[in-house]
Amino acid sequence: MKIPADCVLLSGTDIAADEAALTGEPEQMEKSDVNEHNVIYNPNPFLLANTLIASGSGTALVCAVGIHTRSGQAE
Repeated sequence: MKIPADCVLLSGTDIAADEAALTGEPEQMEKSDVNEHNVIYNPNPFLLANTLIASGSGTALVCAVGIHTRSGQAE
């Protein structure tokens, strides 16, 4: 599934994102929501527009769309 907007993961299970289209990184990035139990471990809750969800499912809060996304600012 292609992510249509920049988001913050609110809840989810086994989420991995393929961010190669934006960052060039070939490895899938594991994503986890921020909660009171993991905040000190610096989880990665950010889902970036125009990247792909490779596995898992969850709920996210949209933070930016269109030209306001990270990919919309790339030149």
